[in-house]
Amino acid sequence: MGWIVNLSLRFPDGPNGLERAGFTAPQLTGPAGHNNIPPFPGTFSPGQDDRLPGLVVLVSTSTVGAGAGQNLANLFNLTGVTDRTQNVTEITDDWLVGAAAFGTNVQSQVIAAVVEDLNGNGIFDDAPNVVPDANNDGKIDVKDVRALGLASNVATVKFRINGNT
Repeated sequence: MGWIVNLSLRFPDGPNGLERAGFTAPQLTGPAGHNNIPPFPGTFSPGQDDRLPGLVVLVSTSTVGAGAGQNLANLFNLTGVTDRTQNVTEITDDWLVGAAAFGTNVQSQVIAAVVEDLNGNGIFDDAPNVVPDANNDGKIDVKDVRALGLASNVATVKFRINGNT
């Protein structure tokens, strides 16, 4: 069994919102023709997202890479622009998750946020590959994500990964 993460990200600056978001291109990752027809898939690996490089997404029960501190934003499968107005650009990002790497019959939590423009280039493209334990308490959580410096609120969802098939 698997589960889905669906994010709706709203960036200011209307028509310039795509540039500020660091958005590089839409993506659709999947089997068959998706590797050869647009929108082309992203790199699909743990770490900073090649389509939205300011996004950080953590799963508390992750066994991928650096565990709970591993940024999983680059594992999202479907990314595209869903609205553009004079004031805001909205990008939707979806991840169809195979539960095996995140546990079964466990409580888990997804944490998502957009990291501030830390390098001053005017683009939200500074999410790390791994979120460090900023307060040295032995766990990676919302406090550590906030310590990165954020351009957004922190979205958190607690849920249970069911073991039933």
